[in-house]
Amino acid sequence: MKKTILVWATVMAAGMLALSGCGKKETAHTGEYTNLTDEVSRKKVTGELENCGVSKEQIETLMKWSEDYHEITAKSYPYPKGFTALPEGGMDYSSILMDDSADSYSYLQVSNCRLTAFNLIKNQLITAGTGEDTDLWLMFDIDAIDTMPEYQLTKEERADFLTLFNQVSVEGTSTLEEHEKKIQEAWKERNIQIHGDKLSLVCVYLHAPEDQARFVGHTGVLAETEEGLLFVEKYSSLAPFQATYFKDRAALKGYLLARPDLYGNQTELDPIVMENGIVMK
Repeated sequence: MKKTILVWATVMAAGMLALSGCGKKETAHTGEYTNLTDEVSRKKVTGELENCGVSKEQIETLMKWSEDYHEITAKSYPYPKGFTALPEGGMDYSSILMDDSADSYSYLQVSNCRLTAFNLIKNQLITAGTGEDTDLWLMFDIDAIDTMPEYQLTKEERADFLTLFNQVSVEGTSTLEEHEKKIQEAWKERNIQIHGDKLSLVCVYLHAPEDQARFVGHTGVLAETEEGLLFVEKYSSLAPFQATYFKDRAALKGYLLARPDLYGNQTELDPIVMENGIVMK
């Protein structure tokens, strides 16, 4: 009898272990990031983006920007090669200094997450093209698009950029739920659509109480890959380009909301993370 019970327990334990392996597969790069500073990681990210429908020209633009950025900052920061685990305390790029004598400095000093994400998503994006270039939250973006060849867009692309990233009025509201609804309504009114089932746009909307508005304070593209979710971003205007694998959307959302630079004073409501205009749960 004891032998029978022991065998039964062993079988049950093996079954439980097998079932536990039926969840989302953990891959070699889950929870790891790269700053696109070496050939291996650049080739890996290039392949992932190609599989999601991003054009060769768009990818080459991203790689050129990241290569130029690395060249003018490498002396001030020890970039890891390949993919490496995300630091438990979050990313810290505060020590990075840009060489202002380099030719590429003039365009890289104004690079940001919105310009980077738009470059990768624009061919899969449709909007009503009704954006306004009087939005003060986008004044540096607009200036870069209009004056620098690296960020030059067609007339239609410029209209899409403005329509996508124009601030959203939250006048007359006071709760997070009301703000979420306003953003979703804005996407619908602006007819913002992202086509394809492997690439999406993640936007972090910050609160500007003084303007009674929400604006895209951070954004990046999210690629569905065999190794998990790959989030590609320009970490901030002065920080590097970064591509990170996440196990699931909960992990990505946690990573984004852990950034201290996305929070202001107590008059602001919390950041809102949206994926293709829908609240990320």
